[in-house]
Amino acid sequence: MKLLIGMLTALLCCSFASAQVPQGGTGQPGILMITRGDAYSGSGCDIGLVIQGRLAGTLMAGQSASFNLPPGEIAVSLTSSGPGGCAAPMASSVAQSILLTPGEIKQYRIIATEAGYRLAPIPLY
Repeated sequence: MKLLIGMLTALLCCSFASAQVPQGGTGQPGILMITRGDAYSGSGCDIGLVIQGRLAGTLMAGQSASFNLPPGEIAVSLTSSGPGGCAAPMASSVAQSILLTPGEIKQYRIIATEAGYRLAPIPLY
């Protein structure tokens, strides 16, 4: 019995010794939060969020979305989305570059400009 307990103790010690704790939060995602204002702020069409060239989501008036993304430079653009007149492409925004660091949270609001929609940074709440 003592031999069995000794072997189990040795096995547990070896397994804990091989476990490695991540150092400095490397590989930790950054968080990108995007908010769209209420309907009075412009179009009644949905706005598609394109992240790194792929449609990542769609926001209706008053909605928000959050994305866990790998650290680094992230390209984000906006497109119109929905039925009828909304299906016609609006002046799709030129991709904006957002730099995320590990564990960082950045928040943006969709704003309407003469050139179309774009993201404007806002303070975290």
